[in-house]
Amino acid sequence: MSYTYNGSEIQIAHPVQTISINNLRVIFADSQGQKYTQFDTKSHARQFVKWLQMS
Repeated sequence: MSYTYNGSEIQIAHPVQTISINNLRVIFADSQGQKYTQFDTKSHARQFVKWLQMS
């Protein structure tokens, strides 16, 4: 599964095991290991976390 942000694809390999948010950075662990993504705004970061939790 993938999420597109600013023209870049963020690949997610389910299941997502942990999600953490620190200001504009979202850190998550999926079946391929730990990854992080930097967002431009807090609302974009929260939107991505919400999407991760629902998918």
